[in-house]
Order: sequence, then structure tokens, then C-alpha cells
Amino acid sequence: MDDTDNGRSGYYREIARAFLERRGGGFFLSPKDQAAIAAWEDKKIPLGVVLEGIGRTFDDLKARGRGTKAISLAFCGRQVEAAFAQHRDRLAGRRKAAAGPRSDKGDKARHEIEKAIEALAGDDLAMKRLLGSALEALAAPRPDAGALERIDAEVEAVLWARATAAEKAAAEAEALKGAKGRKSAGFEDLVRRRVVMAARAGRRIPHASLHYY
Repeated sequence: MDDTDNGRSGYYREIARAFLERRGGGFFLSPKDQAAIAAWEDKKIPLGVVLEGIGRTFDDLKARGRGTKAISLAFCGRQVEAAFAQHRDRLAGRRKAAAGPRSDKGDKARHEIEKAIEALAGDDLAMKRLLGSALEALAAPRPDAGALERIDAEVEAVLWARATAAEKAAAEAEALKGAKGRKSAGFEDLVRRRVVMAARAGRRIPHASLHYY
């Protein structure tokens, strides 16, 4: 990914990161690939479903012994649509089987964020403030997606600032392996994403954006 991706949504960045890591090679998306992400977002295909479709595509190519360097993101469209159809079928099945009201994404996000706040150290005021702001935004009848993404960006900035030199060096080493030792355009952003993702997982800091639920 290049510098122009800094203004993109978390949804866009996560899909681009996952695809480029699986494909290898360059660190940018073609206009056709960018249009594919925009179409999936317009259709409200959940982020996890898109990532599932991308993973299926590359797993299938690997099983058939085919190379991946020339594969476009748009090529993953068939598997993304298949995963989305299965996702809708699963939701329909759960709705029929549920005895009570079904929790929505907002409920799930609030639950995860509340757990994270309880687990935070008492003096971690910065993270508590950000997660508290996320709870306030999620309490609205129609949560502001832009506000939630901005909170996620601020959380990532805090996690990056707190990362140790050793954590950054380890992430850079892993990124270099995937890039075959070359630092192409967007390499620093890739390292930052690795560090932040590891910090979120290790410190159990959930996302605020509903794209992740």
C-alpha cells in the first residue's frame, strides 16, 4: 500500500493488507482492485467475510499448484460472493433457531469494549478515554461509522507509540521475509500494521468500528 491509502477506511486497509500479504509482490492495489473493495463495502459485506473469501481463493490456488503473483483482488470476487451467500444463510438459520432477540453488531462491540475497559490497568487513562468514547458513540441509535473509525485510528496511534523497539524490529523482520528482503513503497505502513495488530491481540484491545463484528 502507498501513502494515498492513509485516508482510506479501516475496512479498505484491512482488505488490502490481507490480500497483499497473501499475494506477495508489490504493495499497491490497481484501480480495479480498489473498485472491488468499494463495491463490497457498498453491499455491506462484513470484513470477516471478505477476508474469508480472499483466504479461500489463495488456498484453492495453492492446492492446485498455481502461482499467485499475478492474481488481482478482483479475482477473489467469486469466493467473496460465495462466502457472503453462506454468511447470509447462517444468519437466516440463527434467526429461525433463536428463542430470543438476536444481538446485533453494536451489542457485541459494546460487550467487548466494556470487558476491555475492565481489564485495563487503572492508570491507563488514555486508552480508557478512547474506549469510553467508543461506548458513547455506540450508544446512539445509529452510531456514527466515521467517528468509530477515528477512535480506532487514535487507539492504533497509542498502541504504536507504546510499542517497544524490540516489537517493531520483530515486525520489520517478519515483513522483510514476506517481501523477500526488499523495502518497497508502503513497507513502513505494513510494519506499523503488524505491530498494531499484535498489540491489539496481546493486550485484548477491541475495535470500535462495526466493520469488525
